[in-house]
Amino acid sequence: MQKKISALIFLTFFITPQAYSLTEIKKPKLIVVLIIDQFRADYLTRFKERFLPAKNSNGAVGGFNYLMTNGAYFPYAQYDILQSMTGPGHATVLSGAFPYQSGIPLNDWYDSQLGKNIYCVEDEAYPIVGLLDNHNRIGVSPKNFIGSTVGDELKNAGYPSKVISIALKDRAAVLMGGHRADLALWFDPKSFQWISSKFYLPEGVLPTWVAKLNEEVKIKKSPMKIWSTKLQETMKSYFATTSVYPNDKKLVGKIGPVFNHGIAACSPEELSSPYGLELTAQAALRAIDFYNLGKNKTPDLLAISFSSHDYVGHAFGPNSKEIEDMTVSEDRVISTLLNNLKNKIPGGLNDVIVVLSADHGVAPNSDWLIKNKMDAGRVDVGLLQSKIEDFLNLKYGKIESAKKWITYVVDFNFYINREVAKSKKINITEIEEDIKKILQIEEAFAFVFTHADYNKRSLPPGMHERQILKTYFAGRSGDVIAIPKPFFVNGDENTTTHMTGYSYDRTVPLILLGAPFKHGTIPKIVDVIDLAPTLSILSGTIPPSSSEGRVLTEAFNP
Repeated sequence: MQKKISALIFLTFFITPQAYSLTEIKKPKLIVVLIIDQFRADYLTRFKERFLPAKNSNGAVGGFNYLMTNGAYFPYAQYDILQSMTGPGHATVLSGAFPYQSGIPLNDWYDSQLGKNIYCVEDEAYPIVGLLDNHNRIGVSPKNFIGSTVGDELKNAGYPSKVISIALKDRAAVLMGGHRADLALWFDPKSFQWISSKFYLPEGVLPTWVAKLNEEVKIKKSPMKIWSTKLQETMKSYFATTSVYPNDKKLVGKIGPVFNHGIAACSPEELSSPYGLELTAQAALRAIDFYNLGKNKTPDLLAISFSSHDYVGHAFGPNSKEIEDMTVSEDRVISTLLNNLKNKIPGGLNDVIVVLSADHGVAPNSDWLIKNKMDAGRVDVGLLQSKIEDFLNLKYGKIESAKKWITYVVDFNFYINREVAKSKKINITEIEEDIKKILQIEEAFAFVFTHADYNKRSLPPGMHERQILKTYFAGRSGDVIAIPKPFFVNGDENTTTHMTGYSYDRTVPLILLGAPFKHGTIPKIVDVIDLAPTLSILSGTIPPSSSEGRVLTEAFNP
């Protein structure tokens, strides 16, 4: 009997490929995380025929097709949080933590104790570096982010690894980099240059390579840049005309509603074209050279977020030639990055782990959906707030003209003025219930819950309860939160937006490319929080402090 048990243990060891392979994994020289802002899961399949081949006759690798063919490709990875947007998404990617732990439930919120709005990465203690005039510019750091990232754990383990994070958006760069990044770099659209903060550069001076890059960026041969479609005119486009409703949007008004788009050089609008991708990739390649990334004994980490896709998506929507062309442009830029990694890193791509994912998806345009017989709509938040103010004034008596019952509304998060409530001697919970009753009768909302509901765990059912518990952060999330019905959005200037936990907002692709990983599609829904522990086991560190995910063992070679 004892011999049979010993034999069984012996056989189990050798026929369990995951247990064996994970212990034999060689640490990568470099981990490159590519995040595309607002890149919905279906873009890789909808536009696949437009992408470069996986490899060409010269041995050069393509972009998306190479990643999908040669990496472990999960078509559906989800955030499963209440409100999908840039701050929470980028805070989750490399921490494996949901917003209720990371402290980043929204891009910005109202702090009742400080009596002001707070941007998710603002910190007055660390002024901006790289601008001659910092007047009215808030400082930036990861102060509001709680916990650690994959890069932080590389540092905490004592490895002399380099951790660099780059994006056009400051919150994307800062939240991916964590607390111990050697540098987080982002782009200032007003001065049109790369900047950082004293949190990363205590001496207040940009690195020489960044200063040189800024000089090059400002050298323009023409005051006007033309964004013309890369789609071959002989090939049928999915979208015959630009589907923008209406055509007088803020960004569209400056660059025109249809191709070709004329864009002023060195303008914020230029970042909303494929040029923004090129700028980001250029900075990443310079960082690889300057820091000798991938040439050290321990793994280095380079996190890159392509913000331009989000700008275009908000302006034109997911059913536009512009978003199709932007995706095609990303394919080319990623191909350039991969081929540079192949040539720059000793051992080529065999010594590199490449991750592709996104921070969130996006909703179809509500006006377009209505025209196509879908239940959808826009909410006039200003009108809604007026209804609340009128009701509370009528019930409790008017307040000083300069004050309001609601101090701030963002993404259907309503923040109550505690000073007014205190002066009227009214319990906050009572005001929460009043607001909830008003919002519940609105056609656009599926559910409404309050901070008191959260504390009592008296929450909307199913998916919504699960996402609330993963997201709500007391003091930063609203006192009252309305959950819209599918395809209902706030009626702002954007053609469309993202702000829910529905599939179109929460579902993104996830690809893991590298020697340890399988090749091809894995038809399984996974969570984005699974990425952090998966990268941690590759780098030989513990998962980030608040990581709740699992190792994606099904992605590994047997």
